[in-house]
Amino acid sequence: MQILRNFFFYIQWFCLLFLYAIQRVWHIFCTLIGIDCPVAGGISSNVLLFRCKCYGTHLIPVTMSKLMARIGRFILETNDALRMRRHSHVTSDLSVLADVPYVADGTPEHLLDIYRPKDASADLPVIVNIHGGGLFASYKTVNTWFNHEWARLGYTVVSLSYRRLPDTTMIHQVEDVMTALRFLRENRDTYRLNLDRCYLTGDSAGALLSLFALSIEASRPLQTAFGIAPAGITFRAAAFISIMLDTKRKGLLFFLGDVVCNTDDSGQPYLPYILNPSALLGNTQWDGDSSVQSGVKPLPPLYLVTGEEDMLQSDTLKLHRLLTGLGIKHRLLNFPKGVKNKLVHVFSVQYPLWSESRHVYAEIDNFFRSN
Repeated sequence: MQILRNFFFYIQWFCLLFLYAIQRVWHIFCTLIGIDCPVAGGISSNVLLFRCKCYGTHLIPVTMSKLMARIGRFILETNDALRMRRHSHVTSDLSVLADVPYVADGTPEHLLDIYRPKDASADLPVIVNIHGGGLFASYKTVNTWFNHEWARLGYTVVSLSYRRLPDTTMIHQVEDVMTALRFLRENRDTYRLNLDRCYLTGDSAGALLSLFALSIEASRPLQTAFGIAPAGITFRAAAFISIMLDTKRKGLLFFLGDVVCNTDDSGQPYLPYILNPSALLGNTQWDGDSSVQSGVKPLPPLYLVTGEEDMLQSDTLKLHRLLTGLGIKHRLLNFPKGVKNKLVHVFSVQYPLWSESRHVYAEIDNFFRSN
């Protein structure tokens, strides 16, 4: 059985690598024959490298990028399902309210789950969790074990899903997150949510969407640029685990740049932030009275987690440098190479019972309760 699983795994990655090679050859071909490579509505080709325009259309490469996103989704979700199937977790001590619609449209991506200890009081602090998956894969249930552990630590945990690339674009993912937060505020009494003590967590792409949510909530200029009203929730602190900070990526995830936006986004005031999320921080910098007048509030304290074996470590370290330069309160937990376990990307979400994962939870818990 294990041999079959390994064979299946390598076949999936071979398909993805094959499509990646085709994309690279397509780009080199266009470059050699002098065909221009502009992208949707005049977006710089340096940002979205592979949406090549040939014979008046970019249907072929864009379709290929969407196909790669779907194959990548299948690979990630298959491997997550196999990982979760290999372990069983006792949940008799927890109460779970599953599949609450925050938009009543029958869409699975517009559902959220609420976890809490059994017989919990209504005044437990709340954690809102946003799952990762590269923006193109996974679902709220991929973080089930992670959410169990936070509920056991004495929190009410809200875990939400959102629409995924390439079925939508990133602006709509941001809208989904803000809509979910607004739903929580409007229904706080119904679901016994103590939003006076509310925190935000996200891993990988979920951490990126968390950064968007915090930034929009804190900045009237960003609310105007995105055309999104604030949710009205004041997060006391947030934790970003292995954040995927950049949407312009190299390697196997290069196709992200082709699917985070489309021609509808061209010229929109929010587009620079979609293409360069680090620019969000420039609109949330707190400098006292002038910030009040311009409608900017400070970001909450942030806790960053990464490690040497995290494939996106450079993204977290980049965010750490940016936050340090702007004087934004934060703390960094940067693991060395693991001794017993390989501390891979978002290991504390995938393997919550590891001792290193327990350390992550303890550190974030202390950070949250001190803010």
